[in-house]
Amino acid sequence: MNTNRTQQSLLKQIFIITIILMIIPTALSAQSSSNTLTERRITVDEYRDKMMAGWIGQMVGVGWGAPTEFGFKGEIIPDDKIPEWTPKMVNVFNQDDLYVEMTFLKTLEDYGFDVSIKRAGIDFANSGYMLWHANRVGRENLLKGIAPPNSGHPQFSTHADDIDYQIEADFSGLIAPGLPNTVIAIGEKFGRIMNYGDGLYGGQFVGGLYAEAFFEDDPAKLVSAALKYIPEGSQYAEAIRDVIKWHTEQPDDWQATWQLIEDKYNLNPDYRLWTCNEEGMKEGDLFNIDAKLNGAYIAIGLLFGNNNLDQTTVISMQCGQDSDCNPSNAAGALFTTRGFNNLPDKFISGLDNETKFSYTDYNFPELIDVTEKLATQAIERAGGRVEVNSSGEKEFVIPIKAPVPSKLEQSHKPGPISDMEFTKDELKQINGHWLYKYSLVFLLILSLLAFKENRILKATVILIPLSVIVLVAEYFRVKIGPEMSSVADPVILFESFAVGVAILLLLGKRLPKMKMYVSFIGAGLVLAIVGYAGIAGINEGRYIASTQLTWIIFAAVTASWLFAMLAVAFLSNKKYSRIKINMLTIILLPVFNVLGMYMASLALQSVFGEGPINIPFLLIGALTIGLVQYMITLLFYILSYNSKAYGQRLNNWFRFKDNS
Repeated sequence: MNTNRTQQSLLKQIFIITIILMIIPTALSAQSSSNTLTERRITVDEYRDKMMAGWIGQMVGVGWGAPTEFGFKGEIIPDDKIPEWTPKMVNVFNQDDLYVEMTFLKTLEDYGFDVSIKRAGIDFANSGYMLWHANRVGRENLLKGIAPPNSGHPQFSTHADDIDYQIEADFSGLIAPGLPNTVIAIGEKFGRIMNYGDGLYGGQFVGGLYAEAFFEDDPAKLVSAALKYIPEGSQYAEAIRDVIKWHTEQPDDWQATWQLIEDKYNLNPDYRLWTCNEEGMKEGDLFNIDAKLNGAYIAIGLLFGNNNLDQTTVISMQCGQDSDCNPSNAAGALFTTRGFNNLPDKFISGLDNETKFSYTDYNFPELIDVTEKLATQAIERAGGRVEVNSSGEKEFVIPIKAPVPSKLEQSHKPGPISDMEFTKDELKQINGHWLYKYSLVFLLILSLLAFKENRILKATVILIPLSVIVLVAEYFRVKIGPEMSSVADPVILFESFAVGVAILLLLGKRLPKMKMYVSFIGAGLVLAIVGYAGIAGINEGRYIASTQLTWIIFAAVTASWLFAMLAVAFLSNKKYSRIKINMLTIILLPVFNVLGMYMASLALQSVFGEGPINIPFLLIGALTIGLVQYMITLLFYILSYNSKAYGQRLNNWFRFKDNS
């Protein structure tokens, strides 16, 4: 009996021990799994170090690639054309690749993460810098009262798939470490101001690269993780999957993958269904600012760069097209994995910590502080927290959640527009909106002031050229659609020009009493003053960066007209001959416009660093402007032929002498 009891007791003990041994590993595994799968930790100091490196990477990429931007389209940049890096290149305070996204940072800083998309749009509308492509059209739509997300919708923008939000989305990952759905939500709020479909997904993909870079240092895993941030059925996702696949097949030949991307995504019309119409599919011109093509170049740099900072940056650059933005995104993500303290001295030794980024309140240290502040808010909003670890260091505890991508939309088959609209109070918050809308009325009132001593002349001298230009503009708006908002720029410019010419004719009674050079200078001043009114209308009633560009063009138009009219006066031998004056005018206006446009091109090169002068474009532009100028001038000629009062004024203008 005792033996049996002993055996039974021993069996029970063995059974209990076995159960315990089975439970403990399972429990430990569950605990370990819980810690690994539900949250990630990073000290605040480590976060700040990596985040600083992310900003530096952006600055390095754009500074290094800037001299090559769109200089190589549909071709690989040769090794001997790669700029040599110098430490001062990091100071890119005037690059839109950086200061535009800081507008979004400022909005979040001022209003928090619950800021409305309309408030974000108002802040973007009030920005003062020059913009291009989707950004430009998005802001113009906002200024016309088209609220986001419609401001970026394909119905109102032919640039919806352009690269713009992609080059500005780096901040979204830097303020959302390990928070995929925060990155996606930020894209939904800011990316839809100017983009849609693949244009939006490009920004969410880039934001994903940064968000994952705080916890992953393998570029291949970074790209695969960021791919989950966007709809898998999009063409953008297809392009990234192709790069991953072709890298796997030929890991040592990035140029082979580049060629496959070129054949499929640049040369194949099926993948350029919403390429912006400024360049589009023109034969012989391979320009392509489409987000997915340039996004593929980011992925090529990361996958073929062998985790090397220089190599990753240069390969993304050598892919061409937008060859400063793409290395900026690629370098920014890879630099984040390293951390500021691990960066080579050549990338940080020349950093200027005092100068503020253009159009912002931030220098580099202030930028770092606001990014950390917003990251803390983002983590806490996502259910994370700040704790002090066993070493006495503050650390972020970040919940792990799977990304939930935005809904699948493609710009060539867009969904319906939103019913979101600005209220009257919101429209009032858009600076200069009223002047932008009523600039024509402002010009008309200004011109009518010149009638004080010209009561015998009829208002038709002002109304006819303005009416013609407005009718032509409205015709194009109706036929082409509201997305052609850029039509407003030359229209208002020529409205200004027409009013200036009208005022000169109205002042013809006084001008001949002056010496020739005084009359000539006076005429230029009249056109300049009236032109400023029109340019203020173009640029929403404010002096913004593009005002400088518009002024250069208007100066060329004005100088061309003045010199052409001066030449007509001399060559007509001061005789009032309708045929001779008309023939000289129609010949000399294009000739002087060629000179004017050439001088304007030189000025644009000097101010904005534009590329070589396109001679055929210059000639066509000069001819077009000359014809428009002639049509405006012809209206006054016709009035002069049929009215003694107008005829006397025209005669006075050409003769430059005292006829009192």
